[in-house]
Amino acid sequence: MFKLYKTILSLAFLWGSVGWANAQYTVSGTVADERTGDAMIGASILLKGTTTGTITDLDGGFSITLPTNDPATLIFSSIGYLTQNVEVAPGVTILNIKLKQDATNLEEVVVTGLATSVKRSNLANAVTSVSARDLTGTTTIQTTDGALYGKVPGATIRSNGGAPGGGISIQLRGISSLSGASQPLIIVDGVYISNASQRTGRATVSGAGASNQDDGSNRLADINPADIETIEILKGPSAAAIYGTRANAGVIIITTKRGQEGKTTVSLSQDIGFAQPLRLLGVDDWSEDKINFFFPESRRPIELERFRAAQSSGNFIDYEDYFYNNQATLLNTRINVSGGTDKTKFFVSGNITDEEGTVKNTGFNRYSIRANIDHKITNGIRLGVSSNYIRSNTDRGFTGNQNNSGASIGYSIAYVPNYFDLRRNADGTYPTNPYFSENPVAVTDNGVNNTLVNRFIQAFTLDVDLLKTEKSFLKATFSGGLDYLQNTSLVYLPEFLQFQRAQANPGDVLKGKQESFNTNFQAALVYNWNLGAVNMNSSAGLVRLDFENNALFNRGRGLVPGQRNLQQANIQEINQEFSSKIQDAGIFLQQEANWEDKIIGTVGIRWDKSTLNGDPNQYYAFPRASVAFNVANFDFWNVGFINQLKPRIAYGETAGPVNFGSTFTPLGGTNIGGLLGSVVSTQIGNTIILPETAKELEFGVDAGFFNNRLAIEATYYIKSTQNNVQNLNLAPSTGVNTTPSNEAELENKGIELAISGTPIETANFRWFSRVMYWKNELLMTRLGIPTYIAGAFGSGLGTFLYAEGYSPTTIVGTPAAADNPGGFTFWGDAQPDFNMSFFNTISLLKGLELSFLIDWKKGGDNINLTSFLTDGGGTTNGWFNDDDGDGRPNGRQRPPAPFNNAGRWVQDASYVKIREIGLYYNLPKTSIAEWFGTSVSNIRVGTSVNNAFLFTNYEGYDPETSTFGAQAIANNVDIAPYPTPRRIFFHLTVDF
Repeated sequence: MFKLYKTILSLAFLWGSVGWANAQYTVSGTVADERTGDAMIGASILLKGTTTGTITDLDGGFSITLPTNDPATLIFSSIGYLTQNVEVAPGVTILNIKLKQDATNLEEVVVTGLATSVKRSNLANAVTSVSARDLTGTTTIQTTDGALYGKVPGATIRSNGGAPGGGISIQLRGISSLSGASQPLIIVDGVYISNASQRTGRATVSGAGASNQDDGSNRLADINPADIETIEILKGPSAAAIYGTRANAGVIIITTKRGQEGKTTVSLSQDIGFAQPLRLLGVDDWSEDKINFFFPESRRPIELERFRAAQSSGNFIDYEDYFYNNQATLLNTRINVSGGTDKTKFFVSGNITDEEGTVKNTGFNRYSIRANIDHKITNGIRLGVSSNYIRSNTDRGFTGNQNNSGASIGYSIAYVPNYFDLRRNADGTYPTNPYFSENPVAVTDNGVNNTLVNRFIQAFTLDVDLLKTEKSFLKATFSGGLDYLQNTSLVYLPEFLQFQRAQANPGDVLKGKQESFNTNFQAALVYNWNLGAVNMNSSAGLVRLDFENNALFNRGRGLVPGQRNLQQANIQEINQEFSSKIQDAGIFLQQEANWEDKIIGTVGIRWDKSTLNGDPNQYYAFPRASVAFNVANFDFWNVGFINQLKPRIAYGETAGPVNFGSTFTPLGGTNIGGLLGSVVSTQIGNTIILPETAKELEFGVDAGFFNNRLAIEATYYIKSTQNNVQNLNLAPSTGVNTTPSNEAELENKGIELAISGTPIETANFRWFSRVMYWKNELLMTRLGIPTYIAGAFGSGLGTFLYAEGYSPTTIVGTPAAADNPGGFTFWGDAQPDFNMSFFNTISLLKGLELSFLIDWKKGGDNINLTSFLTDGGGTTNGWFNDDDGDGRPNGRQRPPAPFNNAGRWVQDASYVKIREIGLYYNLPKTSIAEWFGTSVSNIRVGTSVNNAFLFTNYEGYDPETSTFGAQAIANNVDIAPYPTPRRIFFHLTVDF
């Protein structure tokens, strides 16, 4: 009996084994690029509705065993390619798949919440994504923010000048604040990083004034652009509401490169280039007639003598050419190592940037090392860490404004005629400049304006699967990190300089040390489940942000000759000591619903509190809601050439943080008769101050044509900003002058359009093209205090109007006009009429690639005070010409009439700039294999240009630069900036 029972069990086991064996089958094959036929490494193959999957090997091959004997669907995907679904059955064992490039980015995954993401084809907001290819694929850009020019519809970008190390301001969808946060929130791998344009002290020592004229770099310049995989720009509250209090000016989310499973790869890149000024203005020649006209009678004899001496020796000096037209060497070296297994993946990179400036003794050096590691602790626990250390050393020189003190090249040479020689004497001394307060040659040779930055950014993510069933999963995500930044600055003007010799205590040094330590932590639960045919994705969590800043600036004047030591100064002062601690906390909820990729809706809310607010314990709510309709996915749709049609609408609210200290009344130190004490400031704090808030309603439509060969994205938005903080003037009887208050309201309305596609695509020729158009209209709908003018340098040179019914970018100035708000003549508007960009990539013969980007800004005025300086010194190119023939030269009489008013300096800053050009060649793989065997997998060579050509009628070095570039308003004032360079490179990349 036992033997019979055993036999039956054995037969049953064999039958079950045969049945089990017959219940599975294996599918294998290859995956290749449809156009080139090249094998695709690392492409993903996933069994639909399960977590079963694999990736392709180095030859593009794959093999996957399906667990059942039923027909199934395999999903083939790869970054940058359209996903392809393939039906298989037991009889199908071999597949050769060709994936088509996703020219319109419909398959791209976009962040929609603090813990969730969605495919672009289902997105309900106009979120711009900038890929690694867009950032650095055409040319080498010095800083990450500089790589965004012309690539983000809705963005207005300005630079502080062309000095090495960057210094750029980004505004998204117009002005979000009159005095507060005008720069977007920057998040790198989940870390809220500092993008402050930190004080250098140059403006203090040079005499320019406040630190907003320091011409410093903003700290996004520290991030190596080549490390970045994607940048996502949430331009308005409708998309950024889930980020709450710090999202009024938009959010820029940067994701760096990660390792992939497979063979370890090494990539070595070397860029060698040079830079020269993009544009020089030229200087006016001098003659005896001009000297007799320009100088008073008492000065003419000495000036004529100097002029005749220069004539006889031929010693005329074009100072613009001498200072600015120097060739700079540019070097950029990068190495990346990446790879991994199913359990652990890694990406390690190193970068050395060594770039000279086109002005003598200026330059930018950056050393960066990064390690991104992803580890699967168990099948349900995944850990990712990102570590980045950066050290940068920048010498920015002395340009820009300096209020007649002399420590600025452009300010000084505006007044020096080309027949006077300022160059160093044979004995090592410098001639005294009789035309201005300083010899700029001596300043350039001996002055120091240096910034040394050490920075460490550490990020982590931890995902824990808590529950997993056939139709749902629940996971916990934890993320955050820290950003530690130490900035050491030195500004030094030695005692022998001309302006310093005129001081009671010659020799000036300012030393600064600034530290910021930002930390953030986020915890969330994400539950994905199905409600019938609707996929639901629920998320909830909390956020904690901590920001700590410290700054100490010490100044010494009356230095011992040759010394920079503060203890060797006659006057030693603590110029500034500042510290701040800020804490924000938030709670968020978000619900997403997707009905078969046909209707996709999202609702969410975030509550935030901050120690910056009048009531630090009060939570403010920021809701959001959006819905998108993929009409082309409905069964009734039968318009064959339109494969995507998605109307969408979104709404959201955000806030901008209150400026630190607005709730406090400052106490200033004083010393009266040797007794130390404190005095109350003339500004009193407001303990009920509210955060600035914004609401945005966004409408849009996305469409794809001819199997996504052509895509169109159109968006219209209305963004209103309330509770804008401004100073309210108080009655003199109060004993103080002002207090911050929430009074003004702004409204931005705009249009953003993008058309992209591949007009031609064959095996040997592919042309991708993208056109973007955007415009914004700004209006102050409420002021709440009396009309006033402010900004720049007053009504005589052009300033800005703050009045209800007008844009605060309106430029006004002399002559007086009593009937106009503010009492002065309207001369222009800093806001452009529109912006456009045109990007093209042409691929030829499978290995040759040509790319170029053209950027066009129409309208928008600058206050060009470079012209004010050169007109005052008689050096403007064409100064002595007389275009209207009335006997007065151009330099003394410029339109508009009545002449010599503020309108003379308000100039149209329209331009067309060919911003990027790149030509690259990938060597044939057969040739590489013949030369190097299997040790080298790819070789890419090329040449490129950044800032290739500029076409403009603007009479400055670059219509995009501004002395006050970091400000929300008045960021279009041009005062003798560092000229923008044209950068030309030669490239070599070798992959092992």
